[in-house]
Amino acid sequence: MAIIRRPDPKFQLGFSVEDGIICSLMRGGIAERGGIRVGHRIIEINGQSVVATTHDKIIQILTNAVGEIHLKTMPASTYRLLTGQEQPVFL
Repeated sequence: MAIIRRPDPKFQLGFSVEDGIICSLMRGGIAERGGIRVGHRIIEINGQSVVATTHDKIIQILTNAVGEIHLKTMPASTYRLLTGQEQPVFL
C-alpha cells in the first residue's frame, strides 16, 4: 500500500496513469515519495476498488483526493496473470 500525502488539490500528485497503470513519475514528487512505482496497476483508492472503473473515473477520483491518499497497487503483469489476461510461461 502506498500513501500519498497531498495537503491541497493545487499540488500535483506527480504521476500519469493510463487505463489504471502508472505510466510515469515526477522525480521527487509526492507519488514517488509515497512509494508509487511505474508499471504498477492501481487496484484500490482509499479503500474503494477501481479494478472495473473507467480511466476517466479514476482520474476524477485522484483529482479530487486530498490529505492522505491510500493506493493499493500491484505490478501490471501480476494483475494480468490473476485476471486471466495472460498465461504464465513455464520453462
